[in-house]
Amino acid sequence: MALHHVRRIISAALFGCAALTVSATQILAQTGILTGKVTDSESSKPLENAQVQVQVGAVNSFGAVSGADGVYRAVNLPTGVYTVTVRLLGHLPRTYPGTRITDGQTTTLDVVMTGQILQLNQTVVTASRSVPEKALDAPAMISVISSERIEEKPAITVADHLRATAGIDISKGGIAQSNVVARGFNNAFSGAMLMLQDYRFAGVPSLRVNVPFLMTGTNEDIDRIEVLLGPASALYGPNSGNGVLHVITKSPFTSQGTIASLDGGERSVIRAGLRHAGVAGQKFGYKISGEYMRGHDWEYIDPAERTTFPATGVPAARANQANVRDFDLERMSGEARMDIRPAPGAELITTVGMTKLGKGIELTGANGSVQAKNWTYLNLQQRARYKRLFGQVFLNSSNAGNDTLTSTTGTYLLRSGADIVDKSRVFGAQLQHGLDFGNGTQSFTYGADYIWTNPRTGHTINGSNEDIDNVTEYGAYIQSSTHPTSRTEILLAARGDANNVVKGAFFSPRAALIFKPTETQNIRLTYNRSFSTPANFSYFLDLINTPNIGGSGFDLKALGNPPKKGFAFKQGCTGSAIADYCMKSRLVNGGQYAPISAAAAYPTLLAANQAALTSAIQPSVIGAITQALVGKGVPAAQAAAQAAVLGPQLASGMIGSLVAARPTSTQIGSRLSLIND
Repeated sequence: MALHHVRRIISAALFGCAALTVSATQILAQTGILTGKVTDSESSKPLENAQVQVQVGAVNSFGAVSGADGVYRAVNLPTGVYTVTVRLLGHLPRTYPGTRITDGQTTTLDVVMTGQILQLNQTVVTASRSVPEKALDAPAMISVISSERIEEKPAITVADHLRATAGIDISKGGIAQSNVVARGFNNAFSGAMLMLQDYRFAGVPSLRVNVPFLMTGTNEDIDRIEVLLGPASALYGPNSGNGVLHVITKSPFTSQGTIASLDGGERSVIRAGLRHAGVAGQKFGYKISGEYMRGHDWEYIDPAERTTFPATGVPAARANQANVRDFDLERMSGEARMDIRPAPGAELITTVGMTKLGKGIELTGANGSVQAKNWTYLNLQQRARYKRLFGQVFLNSSNAGNDTLTSTTGTYLLRSGADIVDKSRVFGAQLQHGLDFGNGTQSFTYGADYIWTNPRTGHTINGSNEDIDNVTEYGAYIQSSTHPTSRTEILLAARGDANNVVKGAFFSPRAALIFKPTETQNIRLTYNRSFSTPANFSYFLDLINTPNIGGSGFDLKALGNPPKKGFAFKQGCTGSAIADYCMKSRLVNGGQYAPISAAAAYPTLLAANQAALTSAIQPSVIGAITQALVGKGVPAAQAAAQAAVLGPQLASGMIGSLVAARPTSTQIGSRLSLIND
């Protein structure tokens, strides 16, 4: 999808506003022109999108942007001596003081820019969790998407900024629907890669699935995106075996002022963003950001979706109504943040963010697509830092827009028409500290985590497991970094984790040898062992996939694997709900689908169908008797007459004996075929 960014138009408008501040005498005076060509010092090729600022004094400022041919042109410049500054991402800025502009004349200033390798000096915090370090010093491969690159590219979600990142795989399901993973293993419902925003989780709590479209950070507020490629369980614990994607937003202390942008493109896409940040003295800062986006998604109808919703199992207002997809997409998001720095090395950061998905279509796994309506995502976060001590608590909540199974205001499954209730929450508490010894030659980082997931799916996603689906996870870790020489580092780390739904504990070791032959080179030898616990729905999913399958009266369900004991087939129907698969029959209990064991089903089913079974085998029995009598020399007509009398009696006796036999459960092999709870 091609989006046409209009930031140049806004920049031109801002420069035009600046020009209006010139005094009346300057406006009436003649003006000059500054032009030139911007090229690269190595290739001599023209450079596009170079920002040219032409400034005199502290107020009057003019500007231009180089085109595809590298040429820029700043017009209507009053006579004077200017300072010209040229900037372009990936190149060192150039400044030309003392540039004279003369009335009615054109001044030519060609600019040659030198490339700059930005990655060498980047500071990252994801490789060693919240510990800042140079990217080349990190014990893992880190890719960084800088704010300059983000500002240059219009995007619907953060996934759009990652397309050129090595080791990252992105699957698109529409304009906004996407999944991001490292090391492959992508699918429509991927949570294998840990996604963070400002150190807190950014996934949907009950599903633990990454939905970039629900993130509360706006494009204008992103400072950088750090992608850790490779296992990270030694520090981050579960669900980071395939890496970590960390979106870090701008601090009001380092990025102040107001930014507005407007993007548009095909599929009727329009996106507007706004960010404002300011400070009061040196100890208090604030920022607010917001975004609105809408569009019309690509149109596709899943052949598995029914054309008309059923009469039962759906809200009354949806019963028997046509199933019509809404391909329009609408999203609103915003975030507010307050930073306090009470003392040197100390900071308190409070963040509140919310995203509302007014409408859209999201893909799932076994249950097809959902029509998302009024889905909201809310996060609350308080984090604090004092020197090497870092701590935070956060609460993420999700609401699919429905209060009950009969609501019509929120999200529903397109295949069945059934409502989705999701008021899930996840609470996290994390603490980390570090110590340094020997003038930095030895360092320790250690910490602990607590995670509580509370699904609250209204008996939809987790069905009958609604009251037993809370998950509590906790873990602790320590990491040692030793520098035998100025160019070598030995890193050792270990972490232990446990939770209430998986037996045993998990141990995640890490070892790395890092050698820097020069300041711009890094050689790493690493060993990691990671683990990933299943998402909440992997244990507790109990959701109807297809109601009344084939007109049988039975429903096809998608079920999770019961925690700690797994699936268990029982011939009776007693015991816990999630592990109690049993045979059911509509031929007993007045036509209801009553549960019966295999041993009980045997005589019951035979007795209920005794007459039908007898008549069904009669032809075979009569034919066998006739053939036997003829073989003994009885004339064919006489043999047929005798078989017609004996056959029905023999068939009835055979079925009666089977009914009376009543075998035990151990004598009958049972096969699970249809289930209906």
